[in-house]
Amino acid sequence: MIREKYYCGLDLGAQKIKAGVLKVKDAAQMELAGIYEQKTAGFCDGAVSDLGELSDCVHATVHTLLQKTNLKLREVQLGVGSELIEVRAGGTTIPLVERTNKIITRRDIKKVNDQARLLSLKMDEEILHDLPQQYMVDEVNKALNPGGLYGRKLGVQSLMIFTNANRIRNIVRAVHQAGYEVPNVFFTSYAACEVALDGTERTQPKAPPPRGTSGRGEGRILIDIGAKATSVLLFQDNILRRLKKIEIGGDAFTRRIAEQLSLPLDLAEEIKRSYAATLEAYHSSDEEILVKRDSAYKPVKGKDICAAIEPRIRELLENVQNVLREFGVADELETGIVMIGGGSLLTGLIERLSQATRHPARLAKMNVVSARSPGNAALFSGVVGLAKSGFKQSLRYALSPDGHWRANLLNRFRELYHEYF
Repeated sequence: MIREKYYCGLDLGAQKIKAGVLKVKDAAQMELAGIYEQKTAGFCDGAVSDLGELSDCVHATVHTLLQKTNLKLREVQLGVGSELIEVRAGGTTIPLVERTNKIITRRDIKKVNDQARLLSLKMDEEILHDLPQQYMVDEVNKALNPGGLYGRKLGVQSLMIFTNANRIRNIVRAVHQAGYEVPNVFFTSYAACEVALDGTERTQPKAPPPRGTSGRGEGRILIDIGAKATSVLLFQDNILRRLKKIEIGGDAFTRRIAEQLSLPLDLAEEIKRSYAATLEAYHSSDEEILVKRDSAYKPVKGKDICAAIEPRIRELLENVQNVLREFGVADELETGIVMIGGGSLLTGLIERLSQATRHPARLAKMNVVSARSPGNAALFSGVVGLAKSGFKQSLRYALSPDGHWRANLLNRFRELYHEYF
C-alpha cells in the first residue's frame, strides 16, 4: 500500500508570505491539507533587508501551518515573485556526427539543452526554469521531441527564466535559518499553472505554428497581479510560450489612494481592499466612508476612492492589451484569461479586463480536492502550485504512471542498443 506524502509550498511575496501543504498519494490523488498567510517582514524590493526578521517570518508562517495541520515537515518548495526574475530566449545548435547520421538520444537532447543554458547564463544568475520551445534536426525538421529521429545536427530554441544568484542564496539562507530545507526554487506565477489551469485549458502537444504566424491563438493566458508587478503568461501546446512583466501591481493602486486622499499607506491599503472598485456603476453612489485622520473621523466618498485609482487601472489595461498584441493573441484566444494574485480581487477589474481585451476573464479555481474551502483560490493558487511542483520533481512522481518511468527505461535501452550496435 502506498502511503501519502506531504509537500509544503512557501510563496515569498512583497506584502504577504504564504504557506500551503498538499497531501499526495499519487499524481491523481492530491488533497489540500491547509494554507496560511501573514505579512512579510525582512524582505523589501526583491531582496532580504533583515535576515533575522525574514527568518522569523518564515518560521512563524510554516510553523503555524504545520500546527494547524498537525504535521511535521522539514522541506519547503520555495517560490519567488516577478521582481526577482528575468526572462530571455536562448538557443544553440550542436553537431551529432561529422559525416553520417545517427539516432538522436536523450543524451544528445540533454547536451544541446545544457549548451543553450551555458551560452545564455550570466555570471551572477541562476536558471529557475529552462523551457525548450522546439528542436531543429539538421536545421529543417522541427520537433517537440526529437528523440529517435535521424540527424547530423541538433538545435534548440528555449525560453529561460533567470534569477539573481545571490538574492536567492540570501532568501534560502533565511529559510535554512528558520529550520527548513529548500530542495527546489520556482517562479511562483509559473508554478500556479499546475493548479489554476486544468487539462482542457492547457492543450495537448502539437506541431508549433510556422515562424511569423500566431496560429489560431490557442491556449490560455494567465495573469498574476502581485503587489509590485503583473505577470502575463501565455500557454500553448501545454508549454509556456511567452512571459511578460508589467511594472504595475496592487501597490500602485494603494499609493494613488494614499496620495489623492492624503492617507497613510496602511489605511489606504485597507480602504483599497474594502471599498475600491473599477466600474462606473460603483462610482455613482454617494455613500461616504468614515476614516480616521489624526484624532478625528472624516468622511471620504466612495466615488473619490474609485477615481483615485482609475489612471492606474487604465494604464494596467493598456499594458495588458499591448502584451496580448505582442503575443499575437489580441484578436483570437481559444479559452480566455485566468487571473490570480491579490490585485485580481479588486472589484470590477475582471469585467474591465474582459471589456478591454474582448476575451472572457475569470478568477482561478484550483483543480485539487480540499477538505475545507481554501477561501479565494486566486490568492493561494501560487503556493499550492509550488507544493505540486515539488511533488513533480520528486522520485515518487518519476516512478508513478504519469512519470512515464517504464517508457523512459525502455527508451533508454533502445538508445543504448542503437548507440553501440
